[in-house]
Amino acid sequence: MSTRRKLLAGATAALSLQLATSRVTAQQWSRAPVIVPPHPDPADFEAALRAKFATGDMLNWTGGNVRLRRPIAIDVTTNMLGPGVDLNGAKLIADFDDPRQNAITIRIPATASKVSLRGMKFCNGVIVAGSPAQDAIALICATNQSWIYSWKFMNLDVGGFARDGLSFNGSVFEGECHAVTCADNGRNGMTFRNDGPRDDLGIVSAISIFGGQLRTNGNAGIETQSVIPYEEPRDLNISQTYFVENKGPGLHATAGLSMAMGCGFENNGECGIKLMNEGRLYACRASTYGTQPYLVEAYLNDGDLLLDGCRVEGYSGFENKMKLAKISGKGLVSMRFSGDRSNLDLSGNIDVKTT
Repeated sequence: MSTRRKLLAGATAALSLQLATSRVTAQQWSRAPVIVPPHPDPADFEAALRAKFATGDMLNWTGGNVRLRRPIAIDVTTNMLGPGVDLNGAKLIADFDDPRQNAITIRIPATASKVSLRGMKFCNGVIVAGSPAQDAIALICATNQSWIYSWKFMNLDVGGFARDGLSFNGSVFEGECHAVTCADNGRNGMTFRNDGPRDDLGIVSAISIFGGQLRTNGNAGIETQSVIPYEEPRDLNISQTYFVENKGPGLHATAGLSMAMGCGFENNGECGIKLMNEGRLYACRASTYGTQPYLVEAYLNDGDLLLDGCRVEGYSGFENKMKLAKISGKGLVSMRFSGDRSNLDLSGNIDVKTT
C-alpha cells in the first residue's frame, strides 16, 4: 500500500472513531437528567436541624443557601452524642431584623440537671447577618450541673452580627475552632464567658483555636468575660490565628491565657493582647502603622508573662516605634529570643529575666 493510501486509511479510521465517540457522548448527555436545585426553604432547614438534634445525628445539608426568617433555638434536655450540621458550602443568612435574637442558639436549660451534650459539630459554610441579629451561634449552659463539651467548629466564615460572631457561655468546654474566621461583628469575633449563679457557675475551659482570623470587629477579636468579675476563663490555647484591625485589642484575655503560638496581630486598637495575671506567648508577631503600639499590655498581680521568640515591627511612619510590651503591677517577665528590657515599658515592681 502506498504511503498516500496509508495516510488516507488512517485518517478515515480516526474520523470514524471520532464520530462514534461524538455519538456516544451526545447520547450520554441526552439521557442525563437536568438537575434544578430546589429553592431552599428556611423551614426545611430548621426542621431538618431539629430532627437531627432529636436523634443525635449530623445534618448533611445539601439544599443550598438559606435565608433565616426567624431565629432557631434548640433546647437539649437529654444526654446526646454527635449532633450538628455540615453546610457543604451553603450560606446561612440571618434576616429576621432583631438584634436581641441569635441566628442559632443551642442551650441546655439550667433546670435540666446532669445533661451531657458531647461531640457537636458545625462546619463548612458561611453565616452572615442580612439584617440585625445578635450572635451567629450561641452555645449556652449556665450551670455547672450540665455540660456542653468536645464540640468542634470547622471551616466557617461568620460576620456582620450586631454583637458577636460566636458566643460560648457557661459549661461549654473542651472545644475546638479550626479555620474559623469572624469578621465585622458589632462587639467581638468570639466571646467566652463564665456564666451562671455564683454558687453554680458554669466554667469555660480547655479551648483550642487553630488558624482562622478575627478581623475588623467592633471591640476585640476574642474576649473572655465572667458574670463574676476577675473570674474570667483563662484556659485558652490559640495557634496560628491572625488578629487584624479590631477596634479594641486583638485578644482581650482579662484573667490571662494558657498559650498563644505563632499568632499575628496587626493594627488592632491599643495592643495586640491585653491581659492580667499570666500568659505564655511563643513566636507571636505584631505590626502596626501606629494604632497598636504594643504586642502586649499586661497588669500582673504576682503573675508571670513569657515572651519566647516574639517580634514587633512598625511601618508607614511608625518604624522603630513599636514595643513588645507595656507591663505594670508586680510579677515576672521572662524573655527568650525576644530582645531585651529596652523593648518593654515597665511600671510597678516588675522583674525581667532575659535568656
